[in-house]
Formats: sequence, C-alpha cells, structure tokens
Amino acid sequence: MEYLITPPAETDWQINQSDFADCLMKKWSHIQLKQITNSDDYYCLEGSISVAGDGLLEVALHRDRQGVSLDGYLEDCAFFAVWLRSLVPQNQELVFYDQGYNVHIELKQNTTESEIINSFIGTAQLLL
Repeated sequence: MEYLITPPAETDWQINQSDFADCLMKKWSHIQLKQITNSDDYYCLEGSISVAGDGLLEVALHRDRQGVSLDGYLEDCAFFAVWLRSLVPQNQELVFYDQGYNVHIELKQNTTESEIINSFIGTAQLLL
C-alpha cells in the first residue's frame, strides 16, 4: 500500500537530498538508491529497502523535497515514518497518510509506530 509523509500546509522547509540519502544509507546498509535526473519526474530520489523476510519498502523523495512516498506494509512504513520524524526539525509539522487521504495522523516527535498502525487499523475496523 502507498503512504505519504508531507507537511500539512505550505512551507518553505525542504529535505536536503544528499543528507537524506546519507541518512538512509547509514540506517539501511543494503538500500539501493537511484537519483532521478529527469526534471519532469515527480521524484528526485528513489530507493528500495529490504525488510524482514522477503519484504521490500519502496521510498521516494518528492522533487519539491517536501515529502516522501512509501510503498510497503503499514508496519514498515510506520517504522520509517517514526525514523524520518526524528530527523526533521521539531517545529516542522508532518502528516502520515494513505494515498487517498482517507486516514491521516500528525507525526509528532513522540508519535509511535503503534499509534500510526492503530489509527489505520481502527479506521479499517469501523468501515467493516
């Protein structure tokens, strides 16, 4: 499933692409990163992270460097979101949400993986 992490409102803040790539490589030594040079592409950096078992987490930095798209299991995306939140200045608001913006959660410095997962699972149970 695809999830996104972006600021909830317009901002001048941006993720430094090279610092982000360095942090990714330090956290996940087996990550495969690819810089996207086509200026028409929505992303400027893409990566594939091997996760538990045969899982894969796809990560893409938006060209405006204000957001990250994730494609993978919710648990892996929640772990990534908490990690990314720890790198971003505390005063910069971030939101984690699904592609359709059906469910979203504000990412605060103390947001946990469980809180992210539960916000999506709780909503799914209500829809049944």
